[in-house]
Amino acid sequence: MFTRYIAGISALFFLAGCASEPRAPNPGLKESFHTEISANGSKRFTYSLEIAAPQLRGPFTERPNPRSGMLRDQEMMAGQPRRQRSADFDYAMNLKLKETGFCRDGYFVIDRVVSQLGGEVRGECRDAAE
Repeated sequence: MFTRYIAGISALFFLAGCASEPRAPNPGLKESFHTEISANGSKRFTYSLEIAAPQLRGPFTERPNPRSGMLRDQEMMAGQPRRQRSADFDYAMNLKLKETGFCRDGYFVIDRVVSQLGGEVRGECRDAAE
């Protein structure tokens, strides 16, 4: 089930990136991008992406094959899903930065939090405001 959840999230990011202009917001995704330009010309941004938690349905039963569950738990502990979530988040953030043209010469991260249900990055552009 967790693998389907990750695959679904990845598909949403892919579809969001392929659309030239979104006709309607993606259900289950909430994206925000806030910018700030200080008096000295430095440009900062905050990008956040929130993914709605999947609805759990019952009744619940135990896994038919406990060994497959252990393998899946070991894969999650190895960090692959975390790396994939981080890569998907970075992809969505870089699309937003490219779309807005806010940081033309790149950026550096001030603060970063990425979790299973989204994330937030505060960053500063390497280029100054003109």
